[in-house]
Amino acid sequence: MKKVMFIALALFLAAGTADVSAQNLLKKLEKTVKKEVENRVQKEVKKIVGKDKEEAVGEQQQQSTTKPALPKIAKSKSESSDDVFSVASKRVSASNLATMVEYGPTTGKLNGHEWVDLGLPSGTRWGTCNVDAAAPEQPGKHYSWGETVTKTSYAAENTKTYSKAMNDIAGNQTYDVATQKWGKGWRMPTEEELRELLQYCNDKYVQKGGRWGREFTSVINNKSIFLPATGSKEGTKLEEANGCGLYWTSTPYTDNKNSGAHMYTFGAALGEPSIAERYSGFAIRPVTDYDVKTDIPSDGETNGHKWVDLGLPSGLKWATCNLGADAVDQDGGYYRWGAITTYYEGEKYAKDDIQKDITGDANYDAATAHWGSAWFMPTVQDFAELMENCTWEWTNIGRRKGLKATSKLNGKYIFLPASGEMNYNCDASHLSQDINKELYYWTSSHMPGWQNASDAYLIIALKENVYFGSKGRKSYGFCIRPVTKGR
Repeated sequence: MKKVMFIALALFLAAGTADVSAQNLLKKLEKTVKKEVENRVQKEVKKIVGKDKEEAVGEQQQQSTTKPALPKIAKSKSESSDDVFSVASKRVSASNLATMVEYGPTTGKLNGHEWVDLGLPSGTRWGTCNVDAAAPEQPGKHYSWGETVTKTSYAAENTKTYSKAMNDIAGNQTYDVATQKWGKGWRMPTEEELRELLQYCNDKYVQKGGRWGREFTSVINNKSIFLPATGSKEGTKLEEANGCGLYWTSTPYTDNKNSGAHMYTFGAALGEPSIAERYSGFAIRPVTDYDVKTDIPSDGETNGHKWVDLGLPSGLKWATCNLGADAVDQDGGYYRWGAITTYYEGEKYAKDDIQKDITGDANYDAATAHWGSAWFMPTVQDFAELMENCTWEWTNIGRRKGLKATSKLNGKYIFLPASGEMNYNCDASHLSQDINKELYYWTSSHMPGWQNASDAYLIIALKENVYFGSKGRKSYGFCIRPVTKGR
């Protein structure tokens, strides 16, 4: 292992005790600020557009010298009055499902190889053994990254992917040894799936079957897998076989002349994602995807993306999936407001200087930029129309908890997975927080008159309620559900 060249070290497990305490305090403060913002927004909205609108306006005129009124939202083409927004801005009760319904079996076999469902949001099921191992405690054999046969010597000059520009190799039978040896449906885990495993499992260094390793136990369903210590092959030597585990992911590292790839390494004291030279010989732990159909009925398709006609007065059609998702129970991409690239794709700042509705503007509307001019982000009035004309239920589709919005007009529905949020607390793992617990979706509507143009409107669902509010800053990453006029 001492000859393994680690090119970069992830900071996933680097926080110390003091940092953890500080982060916990920050989270508490953040929730307090969020609630205060939501309360203030709703209070002002009720004053302006509630049942007692005339009295509220009169009261604001008396206070105009000391406290400015919240500006009205400009009416969109789909909104002819303030009534819909007034109703939608008040908290709308949704039936609550207290616990997540367990989806499918938690163990099973594919092509004769066993898997465990750890309840992970992605649905990824982890194999119980390494490639070439007959039991969980056996290390299996060692492979250079992107190769499907073992070697007598592991060096850069005899590694076929070394210095070669590569995409992710998951499921590619030419390069993915898990797919080649275990058959279709099995593959190497991606870097993101490795980080998901670390985020949603508690792990400890234990001994099983006479071999040390790390046991990962899901915080969601308490199921576990065991990754044995494997050591590494460097040149002709096997190093640190009894104490350290080193596992490849399918994800290449491309910022170093194409010589590295993402991996996971652990010892007795620490386990963390990292990067190593592709020629090194590491173990492989295969994964497989869940295979249950989760599509909901759709009424049409525009530019390859399905939509549902809920019979809304505006005629607007809602997409069946989030922007960037392939299935109903996937989150898709997380975007800062006004950004057309996802949270970690390089566009670091939201468009705080844009103080207008961005719907349909391909420079700022990610739905339009990615799905074409027929698709766009919903305005706050579009979401208000959806809220007024639907019943809302916390439920499950596939393996995800979220909101099912069923039309009062024709009985059709869409599903919004509880996708949580991206913020500075997610920078270590690149995974959203509060998945399956909280729901936030951007509207295209800028929120005037608050914190120097740094906010935009959201639809928010926290446990039992659905309502409009502000999340504080456009720089947070939330999901987008596109809409279209259909054809």
